[in-house]
Amino acid sequence: MLSTIGTLFVSASLFITGGHLLSTDLKLHHYADDDYKNILLIKNKATTTKNCTKHSMLEDIKKVKSFRNNPDGGEMVTTYKVTKAKDHNPEALPKS
Repeated sequence: MLSTIGTLFVSASLFITGGHLLSTDLKLHHYADDDYKNILLIKNKATTTKNCTKHSMLEDIKKVKSFRNNPDGGEMVTTYKVTKAKDHNPEALPKS
């Protein structure tokens, strides 16, 4: 049941955003469908390395969930910090 709900959430998110991700520095990144699903499902404060199809380079993506206070009581916010991969190897990119 929970895996079905998770799959439905990821599929809806992929349909709405088209595989695009907005990083903390307000840059737009695009990932393949399977990579995008893996990015959404990583745990809090975990990092994964994926190929950005827009920039044609490997990028480290860190997911950070935090609580933001506001007058209505607060909200959970998920942000993604995207940086160039430390071990950037052009030969490791998939061939188009």
